[in-house]
Amino acid sequence: MTLALLWFGSALAATVTVQPGDTLTRLAVRHGTSEQALVQANPTLRTGALIAGARLNLPSAPPPRGWTVRRGDTLSLIARRQGTTLAALLAANPGLDPRRPLLVGQRLTLPAQGTITRQTTTPTVRAASIRVTPVLPVQGRVTTPFLERHPSVDLAAPVGTPVRAARPGVVTESRFDAQSGWGWTVVVDHGDGMLTRYSHNSENLAQVGARVEAGQVIARVGSTGNSTGPHLDYRVMVQGTPVDPLSLY
Repeated sequence: MTLALLWFGSALAATVTVQPGDTLTRLAVRHGTSEQALVQANPTLRTGALIAGARLNLPSAPPPRGWTVRRGDTLSLIARRQGTTLAALLAANPGLDPRRPLLVGQRLTLPAQGTITRQTTTPTVRAASIRVTPVLPVQGRVTTPFLERHPSVDLAAPVGTPVRAARPGVVTESRFDAQSGWGWTVVVDHGDGMLTRYSHNSENLAQVGARVEAGQVIARVGSTGNSTGPHLDYRVMVQGTPVDPLSLY
């Protein structure tokens, strides 16, 4: 895509040359803006179609929005409060490690309002009354039920069996957890106070920061870490409180 920078008085305006096959939607996504902003910057688009070789003005980029971390803030809470998604927030802060706690006073860049990623609508989750219909990560045999001393469910399955995300969300951990004995582990933040953890995997397929959908394969069953046989250790946390995963089905 050819870009030309043209001077208009003291302002620097960017223009783009329309290529064959370009549409307003493709141009908006490619240049981090919206179709409406493109039309506003190019009034003739209201009456005419895109023509290959034509020059279009790109809307001026708004100054980046910021957020100063306050006590009790989490990435999911900030994203929800600002009307964006965890994936968009992570994309706007490429050096941010979602596995580390935020520091009070830390400065974050908020996604531009015209480029906020749309989030799949999911039911609201409340600790007192959970109403969700998640996907069971593995169709396996329950070998250890949810107990106070074992706040998870163990699902036995052959090594290599696909492990699927229970609900849509963003991967916040994908690592070998030797300290806790969970082996290869994936954690998904669903953006509404719920976290799901999938452990003892033979292989992690989803990377940190990836947006996953319900039923998407994110790992494979294994027996890594402190494990006596191939199975999935499946944990659910709602607002920081362990919940019996099978109570959600």
